[in-house]
Amino acid sequence: MEKRKVVVVAKAGLHARPANLLTKEAQHFHSSVEISVRGTRYNAKSLIGILAAGVDCGTEIEVVCEGTDEKEACEAVTKLIAGGMGE
Repeated sequence: MEKRKVVVVAKAGLHARPANLLTKEAQHFHSSVEISVRGTRYNAKSLIGILAAGVDCGTEIEVVCEGTDEKEACEAVTKLIAGGMGE
């Protein structure tokens, strides 16, 4: 299991467009990819799951990956979030 903490820097948080980018990135990997927000885990491969998390700008989240490519998945998803998701 690979875990990394990251602060969401996208100005609008994880609203529809950034959540869609995150979902697409997570789906590239065989490992399970989840985000942990305020102690609750959400499936990062599910757009509805990410939107349900209600993540605002400045929120610290934890990316949790488990599987054969967990390190690569965790690195890619964390990099995307830390980079502001193109905003």
